[in-house]
Formats: sequence, C-alpha cells, structure tokens
Amino acid sequence: MTAEPKKYYRIASLERGLKILDLLSSLGHASLSEIAEHLGMDRSSCHRALLTMRDLGFVSQDQNTGFGLSLKVFEMAMRFADRLEVRKLVRPLMESLRDRHQETVNLGMLEGDHVVYLDRCESSEVVRADLAVGMRIPLHCTALGKAILAELPLPRCQEMVERIEFRPYTDATLTDPWRLMVELERVRRKGVAFDREELYPGLRCVAVALPAGAGGRFLALSVAGPGSRMSEEKMIHIGEELLEIRRRVKQRQL
Repeated sequence: MTAEPKKYYRIASLERGLKILDLLSSLGHASLSEIAEHLGMDRSSCHRALLTMRDLGFVSQDQNTGFGLSLKVFEMAMRFADRLEVRKLVRPLMESLRDRHQETVNLGMLEGDHVVYLDRCESSEVVRADLAVGMRIPLHCTALGKAILAELPLPRCQEMVERIEFRPYTDATLTDPWRLMVELERVRRKGVAFDREELYPGLRCVAVALPAGAGGRFLALSVAGPGSRMSEEKMIHIGEELLEIRRRVKQRQL
C-alpha cells in the first residue's frame, strides 16, 4: 500500500503578502484603500500585512504617495539575476550588439506564462515603450516570447499556447492560436523570431533562444528598435548575428 501524500495547506497570510508585493510592482505606489480594493482584502488584514512588510524592509511608506516596494526587493531580484551564468556570459555580447547596431538589446527568461526581462542594454536613442528589467511581457506577440515558445518541447509549447490570452495589443498582433503555431514552426526551422510592431506600434524586434540555463531555464536574446530603422533587411542581418551568438554561448566560445 502506497502512503497518501501529505495534504498541502496554503498559508493565507503569506499569500496576502506576496499578492501585495506583486501588485505594488505594477502600481508603483498605492494607498491602503487602493491596495485592499484591488486585491479584494479587508482593510485591517491588508494594513497588518503592509506594516509587517514595512518593518521587515520589503515595503516603504510615504505620507503622500502611500505604500511602495523598497530597494530591498530590487536587491533580491538583482542577486538572483547575478547568479544566472548566462547573463554574465552574454552581457559583453549585448553591449557589442548595441554599439554595432545602435539599437536596444534585451535578455529575457520564461517565467510562468510570460517572459521577464533579465537584462537590457539601451541604445542612445531609446524607443518610447514601457519596457524595463524585471517587467513581464506576453509570449504571443514578442520576439523573445516566440523564440522561447519555439524552443520548448512541442507538447509543452502546445499546452502554453492553449493558455494564452490572445489580447490584441496592436493591429499586427497575432490573435489566433493556429496562426501562432504556424509561425512557431517557422521559428523552429529558421531559429529566429520576429516582432513586427505586435506589442507596441512602431517597435520591431528580432530574437533567438539561448541554450537552457541552470535548472532548465529558457532564455532568449533580442535586438529592438523603431520601425523607421529596423528594416526587414536589417532584422535579417541581426538575426544571423544572433544565431552566431547562440552557437557561441552553446559552445562557451566567448
């Protein structure tokens, strides 16, 4: 007779605290009332959680702006990112790509059903888009996301595509699962993924998946710039360079 697995009990207070941290990472600052309303929590429980996290150094409190994340959260995230070997390996290559093409270079990692920016080398002519290290972006309408999806084993890829909320961010966004799967098959053949103004109007990107890091993490590297500079010819050329970087990272020939 096999022993029954122990039951798993959720810790409600911990769950409240983590939800508050996640919300503040999106809102920046918010009042007690705003946080409680967003999360459907009663004010007293929400207030106790906020004060506990403030005393532990995870949340800051300002009389005018309310509550916000402290730098301690940023420091934790950066310590985690610094332990990722691939980030250290590709940083010099990201800087070289930025200087050579005068475009922004991004390193992203699959986290849940999104891609999270791990690192970013911005060009001197920054594209106006709400993108920053630590930000989550969708899979179906970004070059980073499509490059990673195509790298996944097919059953897992299909499972993740089924879970996607196909929100139309622009007129160019793919909103059909079948069309996305067709494009992902092309990415598997060619090794390069494109975003032609699918997330932000005027922003075009090209990306390749990198070899899975420690713990089987799925990563991708992209170059992004305005459509006025990122012609099809330029994106194809950059894609060839990214494929060479992928080969060098795989062989550790840096």
